[in-house]
This record gives sequence, structure tokens and C-alpha cells, in this order.
Amino acid sequence: MLSPENYIRKKARSLPIYECLVRSDWNESKMATVIITRSHTNGNITGCSYLVDLACLGVKDTMYLFNVPIQKYEEFKNMVHGGMEMIEVDYVLAHNIVYAGVEFAEEYGFKPNKVYESVTKYMLEEDSEEIELIEIECGDDGKPVYTRGPFEDEANARRIVAQLEKTVGPGNYIYMDRYDEFKAKDEFENAANQFDDLDDDLDDEFDDAEKTFEEKRELFLSLLQDMDDLSELDSRRFINLIDLLADDLVNEEKYDQIHLQLMEELNFEIDQHEIPNQLLGLKPGDQEVTEDLKERFISIYQMITFNPKLAEKELKLFQKQPNGIPGACYLELHTLQIKESSKYIKRLSEYAKTYPDYALIQLLWAGENMTSSKHQQNPKGTPFNLKTFFPDRETIHPLERYYALQLYAFYTGIDLDINIIQAFTSIVYDLDLPKNEEKLLMTIITTTQLAYLVTYFKE
Repeated sequence: MLSPENYIRKKARSLPIYECLVRSDWNESKMATVIITRSHTNGNITGCSYLVDLACLGVKDTMYLFNVPIQKYEEFKNMVHGGMEMIEVDYVLAHNIVYAGVEFAEEYGFKPNKVYESVTKYMLEEDSEEIELIEIECGDDGKPVYTRGPFEDEANARRIVAQLEKTVGPGNYIYMDRYDEFKAKDEFENAANQFDDLDDDLDDEFDDAEKTFEEKRELFLSLLQDMDDLSELDSRRFINLIDLLADDLVNEEKYDQIHLQLMEELNFEIDQHEIPNQLLGLKPGDQEVTEDLKERFISIYQMITFNPKLAEKELKLFQKQPNGIPGACYLELHTLQIKESSKYIKRLSEYAKTYPDYALIQLLWAGENMTSSKHQQNPKGTPFNLKTFFPDRETIHPLERYYALQLYAFYTGIDLDINIIQAFTSIVYDLDLPKNEEKLLMTIITTTQLAYLVTYFKE
């Protein structure tokens, strides 16, 4: 599963800039809070914040948020600036501030925050000649100025001073101890604590992300041997390790080509407000279908998972509709599938022949042909797109999109092409699906990634 961290590493630079903010007094104070955000096609925001000490230490702290609604981003923004005045700037200035701080600190042997190295630097464009260079004044007339802040204990302060003594020598730097002056230390700590759980959860991942490919391979093979007996923590680590290795094996050029192709193939407009006749297996004009009947179809579909006994009663009533509704057959199939009934395959085969133009049933049948050892084959029209199943449709329903995406997820397991697998994973994140749908699709994808890695390491 492509984690938020890996998405930022692989895809953030392809997203358009949403907004860039910087603390208004950054140039005078030499302490710059910078926020850089990018927007997804679904309107959500991915962004990073950087606390940049332009006087000495560079990027002291950094955080990120991934694919969140605007409201959540506003909450993040308010938490980051903590009452300081922030001004909107263009990306080029924000870029130069962060990189200037990093480069100035590196002159004296200070490395940026580890989250910057492993995740948030990928929100920034590469520091190439394509980005206009703006001279950012660092230090005091070029001399490093270390100000001890509220989160630096005495031991850490001594370490920093010792580093400055070593790199520039006595008299060539300025040290100011303002530890006791920060009256709002508790306030700062409370804000920071909002992200403690997140940092704790990701510590193992950051360690694994910094490992060499061979080290990750050895860890993967070790965890693979005990896969059925892993603790919850090790299971999460194993899943993340699968994604790290999959990313390492991607061919960037092929990945970009496939990602673009999939974006075009899956570019169907979704209508969340109207239930089309086709969702029930009827063509426009076949027969009159009331909105109440359509709503009952959706209600029974949802009920099958959460209240199967009631769903069974409702389905029997639904099947008694005059002239018959193909959607009743689909609901029956969904019930059998949830129950893992032995009757499912036989009934699916029958209904696929009876309703050759019913997209939901044809998607189920194509998925069965793709995954079953008895029938394994690619669906009609492979490589396919949504037009294969939804001809003459300008919009489709979210439920139809989900089953189409499920079929794509199965399709990635046919040839076990890691570039297709990872590109499709990025698309799923971009679509901002309901959490339950995203989780089910990611389960299929992770299984496919695992199959690929097992095969790859056996060769």
C-alpha cells in the first residue's frame, strides 16, 4: 500500500501548488515558519510545514499532512502559525528560504530534521537552475548565531556550541541563551504534542526508509518467514516495508507513462446525486423506475454487509417487482459473495450470460475470470478502460466506479508489473474514495505487491 509518506516522496512534486505561507517577520527574526501546500484533483490538500532557523541550525522541525479536506488544512495551518502573522508568498521565495537554511546549516555540520530528509523535502522542487535563485541572508553578516530555544536542554546546547567551536572556532559565532525567556514553553509543547502519536507511529518507518535496499530485503525476508505470527506492530511495519521495496523497484519513466495512461482511462465523471437506471441493469426507456425503488436498491446493497438478515427479507420483496429488475440478481450475487457461498460462481456465470450489458454483473464476472484458477484470463478489451463496461455513459455512479477499480486492482496482479501496481495505487489515493472502499482496494494491492516481491527475490 502506498503510504502517505511514500506518496509525498513519489508524487508530491507532480501536484500543483495550492498556497505558500511564511511568517511575516522571517527576515528580521531569522526564524522562518514556512508552509507549502499542493492540491489534489479531488480538491484535497497535501502540505508540509518547516521551522527554518536561518541563523544557524537550518530545518529544526517539520510536519506534513496528506490528502485532507480544506477544513482540516485550515486547522493544521492555525496550529502551525500559533498566532504569528503569516503572509502568502510565491513558491520561489518559500523554496529559497528552506534551501538557504539547509545549506547554511550544513556548512557548520548541522543536518536538517530527519522527517525533512525522509519525507518533507520531497514537497519541494529539486533545487536546480530551473528555480530562480533568491539571495537569502543567513546568520549575522554570514556569522552563525545560535539561540538556545525552549526545546533544547543544556546537554543539547553544549553539543551545538561544541560543533560551532569545531567548525568556525572561538569568536566566529554568536551564542545567546534565551531558554528561560520563553514564557510560552508549555504552549509550544502542547502544540507539538498534537503530533507526538503520529511521530511515534512513523519512527520505525523512517528507520526502514533510510536502510539500504539490501537491508530492507533482508528484513522483508525475515518478516516473511513469520508472516502468520507477526504482532500488530510488526504487521504494520511489514506492510510499510513492502511498499518501500516496491517503490525502490519502480522505473520512474515507465511509472509516469502508466500513471498518465491510467488517469485518462479512469477519467469518468462521477454523479453522486443521481441513481441511474443502468445501476439496476436497465437501459433508459426500458421501463419506468421510481426513485423510491432506486433508493431501496442502494439501501439493500448497504444492508447486506451490516444487517444481512434484514437485507435477505428486503431482497425477497425487491425480487417480486413486476417485470423483474436485473438489479435484484446483482443483489443476490452480492449476498452470496458476502456469505462466501458455493453457489456464487454458478449463479454469476448464469447471470453474466443473461445480462451481457449489465455493468455491475459483467465487472464481477470479469473479476472472477481474472482471479479464478479455473477461468483465469484477461477481461474483454484488455487493456481496457471504463468505456468497455460503460459505453454511451457520460457519468457513472460511485458504486459502479468502485467495482471498476476493484477489477483494475485484480488486473494489476495478472502480469505483476510493479510500475502498473504503484501507478494504480497513486490513482486510488488521488480519488479520495470512502475509507472502506479504499481499505478494500489497498488490501488487494498489498497482496499483489507481496506476490511481486516474493517472485522478484526468488529469481
